[in-house]
Amino acid sequence: MDLLEGDTLVVGSKEYPIKECGEWSTDKMNTPGFRRMANVTASTKRPPAISGGKRGAAVTKLSGLKCTPLDPVSSEIRKRVALDTPMELLQTFITDGIGFVHLVVEDLKK
Repeated sequence: MDLLEGDTLVVGSKEYPIKECGEWSTDKMNTPGFRRMANVTASTKRPPAISGGKRGAAVTKLSGLKCTPLDPVSSEIRKRVALDTPMELLQTFITDGIGFVHLVVEDLKK
């Protein structure tokens, strides 16, 4: 799947900057139960290349993806992607129907 740190995950009308992404073992995910959990529709956005010294607004890169609901990250991930901001880290597993990617995104703390 073509996902990069710096892309934006879009779930409903809410956008979440992607802080970390990595392929996830399909052996762990290739179960009927896990596939049922990936019931949230999502898309991603990516800013276009810089042209004339300016970067345009982000545009949809991937759409029609399925992901698990956003959950708080583990303490291990929180330490690795240390943020000293009013943001909280959330995670999801996203699939294009073939493979899975683990995403860590940020959201404003409530």
